[in-house]
Amino acid sequence: MTANELTALIGECLRETDDHAFFLKLESVLRQQQAEIEALKKELETCKTIVALSNIAWERKHGKD
Repeated sequence: MTANELTALIGECLRETDDHAFFLKLESVLRQQQAEIEALKKELETCKTIVALSNIAWERKHGKD
């Protein structure tokens, strides 16, 4: 779900305050997105480590210049 879709869902929730199912869905979506963000942060750190190690290997083999 994109930020725009989430915004639309929030608007829908606010218009439908009698139905708590919308708020439960919103909570679920926010938790899912937070989990996805955390997973992507870990993946990014792994990629940064790979790049750093690759740079070190390159410099050892070819020099810094």
